[in-house]
Amino acid sequence: IYGSRFSLFVGCVVVAGALVVGIIVGLLAGFFGGWFDTLVMRVMDIILAFPSLLLALALVAILGPSLTNAMIAIAIVQQPHYVRLTRAAVMAEKQRDYVTAARVVGASPLRLMVVTILPNSLSPLIV
Repeated sequence: IYGSRFSLFVGCVVVAGALVVGIIVGLLAGFFGGWFDTLVMRVMDIILAFPSLLLALALVAILGPSLTNAMIAIAIVQQPHYVRLTRAAVMAEKQRDYVTAARVVGASPLRLMVVTILPNSLSPLIV
């Protein structure tokens, strides 16, 4: 049990890092759309095209052998799942009436993303 705390710490840091970066990138891609969305989703498709373990090993080989680099590599490999999930939720929420009402009232794009859309898009990510 004492030895598992280090493994749990690494797992929690990897998931938290992938989740935070994935939410930010997915929120931006889903909100702005257009060429940025296409670019982000193609990069995520490229990451998903490689086997996870092979890509993580290649990233560790490029970054160098250390625990921090291994955690970064695993977070990068897991990130596309969160990006795709966040993007889909943001695109669904962006079409709702309360977002249109907030836009008409004059909310800035940052406020629309962070205050209006993001809290309502988090339910699939919490699961």
